[in-house]
Amino acid sequence: MNKIILIIGLLIIGLSSCSDTADSNNLDSDNYDKKDERVEVLKKEIKTFREIENAEFELFNVNGFSNSRTTVPGASSWDYKFVIKVNPSDIDKWTTGLIKIELDGSDKAWMDKIIEKRKNNWKTKTEPEFYTRKGDNVTLAVYRTEGIIFKRVINN
Repeated sequence: MNKIILIIGLLIIGLSSCSDTADSNNLDSDNYDKKDERVEVLKKEIKTFREIENAEFELFNVNGFSNSRTTVPGASSWDYKFVIKVNPSDIDKWTTGLIKIELDGSDKAWMDKIIEKRKNNWKTKTEPEFYTRKGDNVTLAVYRTEGIIFKRVINN
């Protein structure tokens, strides 16, 4: 009898891990047509400091995401790339605790890639300010006048 219960338990676990969301390690805003939907999905995965008006993202998390975890997470590894549109008066809330740095902006390929589907929503006219957090692999590119923030966070 115990063997049958064990086999049934293993089958349930095995079948539940076959779903699309259970093994999903990637979230991509290209899969969401509506702006409100993109914003809500992103807000579940990041810490927000004020209202977000628009968002695009490419998130990778080896443990999956908040809506897809069915098991205890293992070692953490992630690469979160996103851009958000906020009220320009809220920019300082997103840069608190970060250090302004000098970058030439040459590594913009990740920034261009996450907005390529809806480029018209992310037009900028100013030069970005760059920020990082000491001891972490965090990069922020801030277009202060436009209220646009690109952020990349990597944890290996």
